[in-house]
Amino acid sequence: MRDAQSLFRTEGEFLVPNEASGNPWGELTGGGPVAGLIARAVEAANDDPDLFVARLTVDLMRPVPRVPLSIEVRPLRTGKRLKVVQAGLHIDGRLHTNATAHLLRRSDLDGPAPDSAVPFDGPDGLEDRTLLPPELGLRWGVHDVMQVRWIADQSAIGTSRAWMRMPLPLLPGEPLSPLSHVAILADAISAASPIGELFGPWINTDVSLYLHREMRGEWLGMEMRRDVQLTGIGTAHAHLYDTEGPIGTAQEAVMVNQLG
Repeated sequence: MRDAQSLFRTEGEFLVPNEASGNPWGELTGGGPVAGLIARAVEAANDDPDLFVARLTVDLMRPVPRVPLSIEVRPLRTGKRLKVVQAGLHIDGRLHTNATAHLLRRSDLDGPAPDSAVPFDGPDGLEDRTLLPPELGLRWGVHDVMQVRWIADQSAIGTSRAWMRMPLPLLPGEPLSPLSHVAILADAISAASPIGELFGPWINTDVSLYLHREMRGEWLGMEMRRDVQLTGIGTAHAHLYDTEGPIGTAQEAVMVNQLG
C-alpha cells in the first residue's frame, strides 16, 4: 500500500479526495468513498439515536474529480417513525452526487429470532488479496486499499463470496462509522460479482443499501451476483453479513459494454 492516511482530507470548509479514494479509470474518486462520505453526512444530520438509516440510495450522477467538494443535507420529511433526508455532493455549485436516506424508528418485537447463520466461512485464516487482479495494471486507488479475503472470486459460477474491510478512515483521526464502512465496501459488489458470459467493462450508477442493523466488527461479508441482459444493462445484488449474521442487502444498477 502506498503512503495513505485517509480517503479524504479537509481544506478549509471543503473536503478533498486523496489518492487512496481514487478509481481505476482516471483522476476520479471511487463510488465507494463518495457513498461513505454521503453516509457520514446523513448520520451527522441525525439527532435522534433511535432513528436508524435503514435505506440509503446514492445516485452517482456525474464523475467526482479529486478537487474540493462539499456536502449539503436537508430534510424531506420528518415524522415520529420515519425521517427522509436528501444529501447532495457539490463541486463549484454543481450537483455531482444525489442521495436519499430513510431513517426508521427502532422497536422491540416479541417472537422467535430469524436465522442468523452466515452461509460461508468467516474471514479468519483467509489470505489477503485484492479486489481487482493486479495483472490488469490499473491505476492505484481504493480498490487496492481495501482488504479482500475471497471465498469464491469473480471466476465463480453464479455467486461470488468475499469478506472485505476498509483499513483507512474517511478523514484523519476519525473512526469509520458502521454505516460509512458498509457504504464504502458495498460499491464493490459489481466489480466483485462473477464475470459470467456477458463480459465487458461495467460501471454502476448507484449504490443502494437496505439494512436492518449496524455492522459489528471490522469485516463485511458479501454474497454477490450480477444479472446482465443483452441490452447491456443489468443489476448487481449482494446479501450483507458481519461475523454475527446478516445485516441487510445491497443493489446497484450496472451498464455493461462488451470489448471489441
